[in-house]
Amino acid sequence: MPKKKPAAVEERLSPEQIQFLKQKMAHLAGRNPSWNIAATDYRKLFSYLAAQKITYLYDDELFEGLKRVDLKETGKSEELLDAYLIVDQGDEIQLHLFQFKFRDNYDGGISTKELYAFVDRMNRVFLRGDLQDAKTLEVFKEVRAALSEAREGNRRAKTRIQCYYVVNGQNISHTDAAKVQEIRDTFAHDRQTHGFTFETYGGVDIYNLCAFGRIPIQEETLELNYDMGDRSFLHHNIGVNPNGMPMQVLVGFVNVNQLIRLVDRYSNNELFEKNVRLFLGTGKDVNRRIVETITSNQSVWFGFMNNGVSITADIMHVDLPASGKKVKAQLANMQIINGCQTVNALYHSKYAPELKDRFQGNSNVMVRIYQVDPANTPFLNALIIATNSQNAIRPEDLLSNDNIQKTLQQLYREYGVGYERKEGETLPGRGCLVTFSKEQAGMVYLAVFDGKCSKLRNSLSRREFFRQGEDYYKVFNLRGAIGEAEPGPLPDGFDVGDPANMEKANLRAMQILAARVLEEECRSSIGAIQDKRKRGSLRKGAYYLARIVYLQQQKEIDEVLAEVARQERKVEISRKVITSVTDVAKRVTDHCQEIFYQAVQDYLQKEGGNEDAALKNSAFAQLVDERAKPK
Repeated sequence: MPKKKPAAVEERLSPEQIQFLKQKMAHLAGRNPSWNIAATDYRKLFSYLAAQKITYLYDDELFEGLKRVDLKETGKSEELLDAYLIVDQGDEIQLHLFQFKFRDNYDGGISTKELYAFVDRMNRVFLRGDLQDAKTLEVFKEVRAALSEAREGNRRAKTRIQCYYVVNGQNISHTDAAKVQEIRDTFAHDRQTHGFTFETYGGVDIYNLCAFGRIPIQEETLELNYDMGDRSFLHHNIGVNPNGMPMQVLVGFVNVNQLIRLVDRYSNNELFEKNVRLFLGTGKDVNRRIVETITSNQSVWFGFMNNGVSITADIMHVDLPASGKKVKAQLANMQIINGCQTVNALYHSKYAPELKDRFQGNSNVMVRIYQVDPANTPFLNALIIATNSQNAIRPEDLLSNDNIQKTLQQLYREYGVGYERKEGETLPGRGCLVTFSKEQAGMVYLAVFDGKCSKLRNSLSRREFFRQGEDYYKVFNLRGAIGEAEPGPLPDGFDVGDPANMEKANLRAMQILAARVLEEECRSSIGAIQDKRKRGSLRKGAYYLARIVYLQQQKEIDEVLAEVARQERKVEISRKVITSVTDVAKRVTDHCQEIFYQAVQDYLQKEGGNEDAALKNSAFAQLVDERAKPK
């Protein structure tokens, strides 16, 4: 959660904000040296930073998935499309389509004419390709083929197409807001029936995503029913207090159309902050029942059958009605922390062609509104966890202050290694040998030492890892093998300097470091491959390749790690691990690449399907392990 709300959303980036973005871009490049992007190549880095903040992908997913198709990068004419990214979320395949505009002086804006041309072209090509001429479709052949391959690998998933017009200057001006709404209205049917959306981002929006985790929402007003006077609602005005409680709580019923209006206005899910999966679709039982109720003669029951919607706000003004009709609640920086499924199912019920004639707009839903001081993060996080089955902040973020993560960061600091337990944090001191995040640490250990590479091909599995389940505690177990299936949280007062703990904690830290070094070395070697087909295959299988290198040279690597784990934590020790593991990888990487590539060919020949499906299959992961172990 953001530590504080920005005082105001400015149209243009300030010099300080520009410098902040440059630091974030340089930080992204420094964390991923195998990308081979200079820390000052802001034109290229801006697209990666913006795409990551918009999609919430991890570094490796981003670099592998973001495909450039623009003229300057590829020599091909892309006709308005600069890059695309395909994400398989299990029950939904997302095609992200980007147009980027970058100016060195961070000025300029978005033309509604150019915006419409971009969105209209993407709509025609990817939703109505059968009506387009062959010449137009040929330009988008690569993207259409990649999308078809993803659909073939997951035939049950629905497809959602999202267009993003991103500039590092100004977003759409207030004077053009009506024109943008006209464009939204033009594609409203396709949004509902095909999941086709578009959104615009300016430099200030990307800054807010980096600095605060989301784009601040404008002040909104909700009107609560007042049919029974003061008995219609509950208003608990607590005020400023030392107990970490909210300052105000308001509970009552609002007409469903008010929530539907908010969903329509904030079409890129800004209301739901950092939800990874957001609306789960009308196929889920709970959402199907919502739709059935709101479109039936039982719609008047809806407010009593539904669990309701929980909302937080930084500031709330409650106005009692003079005429006795509605209670107005003015909300600044509101967020729906629970109720994502409800409000999206309501939206679907109102606008879906097969349902809209049966939608009952006179129905109500219960809302609970909490005014919480933005600095009161303990209560806010606890509230989100307690009320929310669809967390409004990433589980990764909630774990930033976990004892395990704080201890691991302290331990790595002694080794001269930069460990980011919070997204994009600035680490104290300078001159770290390497820097990586807890997300990178978790994923690479899971792959290299635990052999769960297939699990990392699934976006949902990656994020489930940080819900403090069995895998999380196994990977970040600083207490060594204790014979438990699930080692569990690190107790308060755990001392990594205690002789009883030191060697075990050191070993796990050095294992993670070694795994990360292997991954980076493998990704660097992949980037040097000339054969485009092999390079593409191996880029998807980078974790597999790192696993193969480890299994090929396990005895040598394990001996080095066991030796350094017994020694005092110093920069020289981690440097030795980095050097040793890098040398090992350089010796065998070419051979390991052939092992992986041959395993892919053999698996596909026997099982059929495509490469993406193979990489997600645990049977393929088992085959790779069998081929990788020395005979």
